[in-house]
Amino acid sequence: MSSFRFEAWPTEFRTINQHFGANPHNYAQFGLPGHEGVDIMAPHGSQIFAVAAGTVTLVHTNPNSHNYGIFVRLDHGNGYRTIYAHLQQARVRTGQRVNAGDLLGLADDTGNSFGSHLHLTLKKRGTSFQNYPNEIIDPTPYLLPLMGWHRPAGPYVSGWAYMAGIVINGDLAQANTGGINLRTQPSVAAPRIDLLPGGTIMIVTGPNRGQYVPVNVPAAALPNRPAPPPPPPGPPPPPTVNTVDGWGFGSNLSVTGNQAVVGQFGINLRATPNREGHNMGLITAGSTVTVRGGQSGEYLPVRVRRSDFTGPVDIPNQPVPPPPPDPGQPADPNTITGWAWTPYLDVDGRRALVGRFGINLRSGPNQSTQNIGLAKGGATVTIIGHASGEYTPVRVYKDDVLNVADPMPTIANYQPLPEPEEPPPPPQQPIHDTTPGWAFTTAVEISGSTAQANQYGINLRDAPHRNANNIGFVPGGASMIVTGPAQGEYTPIRVDDTILQPPFDPSKPVSDTTVAPPASSPEPTPVGNAHLGLHASADPHISAAEINTFKTMRPGMIKVMSFHDPDGVRQLAQNHPDAHWVLRAFLAFGNRNLSPQQFFDFTISDMHRTLNLLPRERTVIELHNEPNLVMEGLWHSWQDGASFARWWLQLLSLYRRELPGMRFIYPGLSPGHDVNNIKHDHIRFIEASREAVEAADGLGVHIYWSNVYPMETALGVLDDYIARFRYKPIWITEASNNKVGTPTWRKGQQYLNFWQELQKRPTAQGVTYFVATASNPEFAEEVWVGRGIAEVVGRR
Repeated sequence: MSSFRFEAWPTEFRTINQHFGANPHNYAQFGLPGHEGVDIMAPHGSQIFAVAAGTVTLVHTNPNSHNYGIFVRLDHGNGYRTIYAHLQQARVRTGQRVNAGDLLGLADDTGNSFGSHLHLTLKKRGTSFQNYPNEIIDPTPYLLPLMGWHRPAGPYVSGWAYMAGIVINGDLAQANTGGINLRTQPSVAAPRIDLLPGGTIMIVTGPNRGQYVPVNVPAAALPNRPAPPPPPPGPPPPPTVNTVDGWGFGSNLSVTGNQAVVGQFGINLRATPNREGHNMGLITAGSTVTVRGGQSGEYLPVRVRRSDFTGPVDIPNQPVPPPPPDPGQPADPNTITGWAWTPYLDVDGRRALVGRFGINLRSGPNQSTQNIGLAKGGATVTIIGHASGEYTPVRVYKDDVLNVADPMPTIANYQPLPEPEEPPPPPQQPIHDTTPGWAFTTAVEISGSTAQANQYGINLRDAPHRNANNIGFVPGGASMIVTGPAQGEYTPIRVDDTILQPPFDPSKPVSDTTVAPPASSPEPTPVGNAHLGLHASADPHISAAEINTFKTMRPGMIKVMSFHDPDGVRQLAQNHPDAHWVLRAFLAFGNRNLSPQQFFDFTISDMHRTLNLLPRERTVIELHNEPNLVMEGLWHSWQDGASFARWWLQLLSLYRRELPGMRFIYPGLSPGHDVNNIKHDHIRFIEASREAVEAADGLGVHIYWSNVYPMETALGVLDDYIARFRYKPIWITEASNNKVGTPTWRKGQQYLNFWQELQKRPTAQGVTYFVATASNPEFAEEVWVGRGIAEVVGRR
């Protein structure tokens, strides 16, 4: 079996816009059973990289003579080849050798393309895959490891996962955005083990049973798992071991009697009992320390083995045996000279640490000479001469030697070391403090006890699961200390405080003195990225019953209107701190001719008030609603899609000046054909206003179905939007089964199925179903409160 793999992500953004095999109806014209590669997010002018080492076999520079436009082909050996298509320009030449991660060119949409992106094709010689021609194979399995798909570390908890809420590839599965309930049995009525965070990787252990599949989930991924019991401490250090006294952070110590075990991140041993105290060094996780007294503030006085330090050590006033000023002069009376077995010394220049079990000092350079005493394990010694055979002459402080011989025997002569040609090294600098946390294992390269963050950097988490609190951002390339084995998808580490940055807030400008995090998230986006949500009340008031309905259905996205009462919006924001938001700028037109300036003036105050309650970095603004309806401005403020585009672009300009940094989406249209005196056909309207869609940060879409107009047909409307605006992010801001004839429990199941279908359409950001409550009887079939729909959706 070939060991070929993708070693680098090919763009600056780890987001797939179109999967392999998608949209077969679009690719039938080319004789293909579906999309013959993977489309990856790559804005105009962004960098394109080689996924693996290889040789450039072709650089096609004519943007108009091939469906791929400007593209590059690489041969990686063993029959594997890749194609990088729709480039703005290539930055390599034919015959050039490239390494994984080398720059190949810049992104664009040359050739048969809609919107800037990278099309990546993978081929393997001699392979026939699912009726694809030209030896094309699916690159998805090669990309998934770079998106965080790897076998998580145990221990595991067995359970059942709802299939609509996961994406399966081989024997691994990933929880969709919003997370899923892990259950004890394959039934919605079975007890819930825990709520798995979105993106969690699990191991599929057998065939599905109904709507559930058996899985093993790493115990560390369960946010509410009980803390494992601390390990029992070992015995106190024997007198043969060199020890250091200091202060350890009490929360990171599990105390039993007068012994304690150091937690999984280790502890910084301090000279005084406070966070600003001198840091002597890091004590290894799992070490046993002796508690010497009562707690002072947050710290306990402890005695640690010198051998339990990892990394640099800086003990204040630590005595280091001096070398004799001259071989003929007497040594310091507080020191002892002898010969030490060299393999038990950890030598660093003219200093050495004694091994953990100590060393017998001898009077000469062989085992048959007299034993002077036992140098304690972890003691610091000075090398005073050249080695002879397996022994090295050293000088040790008396306090670090046990059972000193009396009288002292004569020490065999040694050849002194020459005077150093270079000046002695400067005093050791104080050790930087470090912050403990958890690193996403696939985002770091581990080598022994150190790790390096990948090019995107990492978010440091306070627990080993995906929705744990973000402690801070570690820039790409930064080095970290590994303090223990991986748990689930995360590895415990410590980060130098001079490197660690505050958690990145996209709503705030980045200081000139800090390194900006990458444009995309350091952690890869889940493959099932579409959020499931609900549209808040169609009326201004948000009731307590509605607040409870949102809690029951567990939204990943919430839509609110600018007119909603602030107390209700505030409660929703507090109850769902991780939710994404759609905020619609609401204004009733009432057959008025309103200018963009009037719309702006009438709505901006309410928009400011509501935005102040929401996380701006997770909020998009939908400017207006269903403008192809007469009641929403058609024939009064604009005549068709083209005149609406001009109107809307002026409104967009006003809002962008007032709310810089916010994202604005083109409003959802009323779906369907022309209806006299009511609306324009949505396809004709949006094509006429394409200029407005292109200027927007995304597209709002409204989708409806019923028992006579099936959901599969409604999904065709969504697919038509995707085909017209291939790489424009889409928010389904309204969707529902809006007619009588379908039981509410089945509507709830349809809403879950629709959400599952969105996972196959990567540009779909999510759906907010219409509507939580409404006083208008026309919306009675769509209301959620009191009808059991939230209970069905919330059991996922």
